[in-house]
Amino acid sequence: MSRTVVKRTPRPVRRTAPVRAKLLTALNPAANIAPSPDFLQSGPCSQSAGAWSCANPCITSSMAWPTVTTGAACTNYILQAINAGRAVEGIGPMVLPSNWASLSIPEQLFVVADLERTARGLPPYLGINAALSAEAQHAAATDADPGLAPGFAAGNDPQGYPGMGGAWSGGYSVLAADYLWMYADGWGGSAAATSNVACTSAGAAACWAHRDELLGYDPGYNPGVGLSCADCEMGTGFAVVGRSGSFVDLVELPAGAPPAMTFTWAQNVAPYL
Repeated sequence: MSRTVVKRTPRPVRRTAPVRAKLLTALNPAANIAPSPDFLQSGPCSQSAGAWSCANPCITSSMAWPTVTTGAACTNYILQAINAGRAVEGIGPMVLPSNWASLSIPEQLFVVADLERTARGLPPYLGINAALSAEAQHAAATDADPGLAPGFAAGNDPQGYPGMGGAWSGGYSVLAADYLWMYADGWGGSAAATSNVACTSAGAAACWAHRDELLGYDPGYNPGVGLSCADCEMGTGFAVVGRSGSFVDLVELPAGAPPAMTFTWAQNVAPYL
């Protein structure tokens, strides 16, 4: 399987408030957390009656990586790795809502981002906005990072910049993308061992940028929407490009009252937790 990567278009480094920098430092791991179990490897495999079975249940019976999968066995396998990563951080396990299997991949992207936020005491993003999702979907279809969405009036962050953040990942699972964004977004010791292609050295500003954006604060590329943002909305996108899934999250701070949403944390997620 080719290395799953995350990327983000660099932006100028901007000055940020010291108190927020301290909060951010406490939120990021000191180093990448190796996935356990390692969903990026097949593990031992055996063949019976022409079909393969591997320790990693995400591997298909033809001994291949899936293009995209939402199967329960694979989901639970990667969820084990996420929960092991959370344990390293001293955070309780991720519990998926009971309606998880009925959600679309874009809806699952939103849910996972909010599960990561709420686990750290941050307010959830309110819901999925159609204009934001149109921009995220365009980015997913072109294997690109999202930009400010046309048709969504974005407010400014405390530093005076448009309040937005985005993340892209290629891979075969929503939860795999979440793991790389949240638990393996730093320097891996070498370029070959680093999944965040914009994290080019241990001290590069892009290291942990995807995680910082999803949690609402990115000092390296964009001061962002702020750790305490209580009225931010998301757009999410998914496409199959070649032999891989393309996953995109986009977060924006509305300039005024939050506009209408198609899917919300309060109505479509919280009741199922």
